[in-house]
Amino acid sequence: MKSKYSQHTQYAAKNFFILVIISLVSVAGCVSQKTQATDNVEQNPQIVGWVEKGKIPGVDKEVKVKLDTGATTSSINAEILEQPDEESESGGMIKFRFKNDDGTEAVFERPVVRWVRIKARQGKDLRRPVVRMKFCVADRWIEEEVNLADREDFNYPILIGRNMLKQGKLIVDSSQTFTKEPTCSSQEVQQ
Repeated sequence: MKSKYSQHTQYAAKNFFILVIISLVSVAGCVSQKTQATDNVEQNPQIVGWVEKGKIPGVDKEVKVKLDTGATTSSINAEILEQPDEESESGGMIKFRFKNDDGTEAVFERPVVRWVRIKARQGKDLRRPVVRMKFCVADRWIEEEVNLADREDFNYPILIGRNMLKQGKLIVDSSQTFTKEPTCSSQEVQQ
């Protein structure tokens, strides 16, 4: 026969165990709510114009970027300086120079993610290397695949396609331009 003292101890231990479980679940819920709230702030869609100013890590000046919902992939004006064997589909490093029409230049070296075939107006397919790059548009850094192209004859050295628009949750208002300054934190670029 159990004594009242041992029954009371078992009862207290059981209650203590239940209290610990409830506390852990509550704390986990609070942490989860904080994360969801932070994520929701970062994931709110942002309306931007079809042309905006942007930033590229490693380039001192802001650049004009065209936001194009008709383009699948983003593109940057690049003069290829060194590239891996053209037979390789991925891997290897590529070195290129970004040039803006105002004389701004920067040299980048990135691993080739893949190669894409682009249908040219003249009928011959072009083969372009694709790398990952990070741009600041409006108030957010967006990192995604970008094909390297000769965009000297285009009005804008950078074209932001649907891949980056979707990832950055950017909605293009085709009636507006230069609606948002590129206000991304320089600390976030390191992440």
